[in-house]
Amino acid sequence: MYEEKNLPVEAVDEARRGILKSALAIGVTAASAAGMSSVFPMRALAQDGTPSGSIVFGNAEPPTSNYWDPAAGFGLVDEQVASLLYDSLLAFDENGNITPGIAITWAATDDKTVALTIRTDVKFHDGTLVTAQDIKASIDRLGLGELAQSMVVTSGISVNILSDDKIEVTSPQVFGPMMNALAYIKILPKTNIDNPDSFKGAANGSGPYKFISYSGNIVTLEANNEYWRGAPKIKSVTFRYIADAQARISALLSGQIDILSRVSPEDLARVEGNDEFHVTDVSPPSQIIAIYQHNGPLGNPMLRRALAHAIDREGIAKNIMKGLNKVGSSSLPTNVSYYEDQEQKFDYDPEKARALVSEAFPDGVTLRMSTSTLVPNQIQIDQIIAASLEQIGITVEVERLEVGAFRSSYNTYDINLNTLVTFNVDPDFILGLYSGAAGEGIFHFNDPKYLELLAASRVATPENRQTAISAAAGYLWDNQVTLYLADEFWYFIVNNRVQGYKRAPLLGEIFVQDAEISA
Repeated sequence: MYEEKNLPVEAVDEARRGILKSALAIGVTAASAAGMSSVFPMRALAQDGTPSGSIVFGNAEPPTSNYWDPAAGFGLVDEQVASLLYDSLLAFDENGNITPGIAITWAATDDKTVALTIRTDVKFHDGTLVTAQDIKASIDRLGLGELAQSMVVTSGISVNILSDDKIEVTSPQVFGPMMNALAYIKILPKTNIDNPDSFKGAANGSGPYKFISYSGNIVTLEANNEYWRGAPKIKSVTFRYIADAQARISALLSGQIDILSRVSPEDLARVEGNDEFHVTDVSPPSQIIAIYQHNGPLGNPMLRRALAHAIDREGIAKNIMKGLNKVGSSSLPTNVSYYEDQEQKFDYDPEKARALVSEAFPDGVTLRMSTSTLVPNQIQIDQIIAASLEQIGITVEVERLEVGAFRSSYNTYDINLNTLVTFNVDPDFILGLYSGAAGEGIFHFNDPKYLELLAASRVATPENRQTAISAAAGYLWDNQVTLYLADEFWYFIVNNRVQGYKRAPLLGEIFVQDAEISA
């Protein structure tokens, strides 16, 4: 039975903050070739050096909460905002390769240490210089293991300051994805880290845009004219949450928004042949899943395998996703590096599923599901999943929630649709989500065997990394730790008034500062 449930904004924000403190993680990484690098070229200034115009994004979700510590965010909008407000030591180019950031040179001096030379002319938005002390505070706090994003690094990672412009980042153990971790971790003022209340309602980074406001589910940023790479061309960037899918596409077609993110096949059809728009298809490695909570009935692996056989994944991909999403046979999306098909396929087999349910729960079993509109076509997909489970003898109680409430309470339900995305193009990000505070918070999952496999994948040498990653990913897949439904390819529809807009295979909007608005 579907039931609408709307929570007050204040209650939703407080719930989100509670989830963040106890659980969800972001982060991880990819191994990158060590070596020295040249200084990244300055970005072009806006015409006459003055940013102009505005750009508005339409999203199907709001920020996680009104708390602007980037280590606390875990959604699309959180990363969109953070990618424009903050810098990192290293950065990514449009192909997901590592380039200079605040660090202008870097080299691995051994298999646990990276030496970096940092710029000394980078300023935070309040005018203070970014120092080695700020970098140390930003990275050291993750090494303490107390934050959700601590999963992006190894426990005990720390920064050793050699001089004003030279530092070392040292891991207590070998960490293959070190470089991508340094390209992901946002650099914050030490004063803010020492006073966490400063993140409430405000943000102070060194990125191309400054935080202006968050009101009525609208985040507004303004160009940082003093940005060290050069001023952005566009003056203001707005991220607008529009809950209803029809309202979102209507806002795009009427010119109220310029870019519609994570669109459905139906949205793509609405602009087909319309020369006022174009579509970008550069996507982060992403996978639509149904999150299972392991502290309830789905802690039983036999029941999880029953669900894997009960749901026609190929049929959903073909009929609901219109063939835009590839169905793989792994716990990783097919377009991430080191993806490998697993031997077990969990083919659609309702009879086998029914037998497994009867064996695991002879007296019957009930699952609680929440649904929303976070994932494209989510309600339709959830209806098919619920009906499929009913057919194999599982009672499903479904509650429909507003997206903000859904994201704040998903781990209090047995099952719900969501996505897992690697924020930094490496599989370690997704694999790391099943460990530590992230694993507990997202899935109520803590498996010592899996933690051993994850640790082995992180210390693997380049020639052994494929085998190690496949072992960790295979363990998740064989045990169906969650339902791996299909890839999600992130299509964005862009109004042609936005010129020069491009995306990297990341969640963030790192190239917005290069775009401009046509007359």
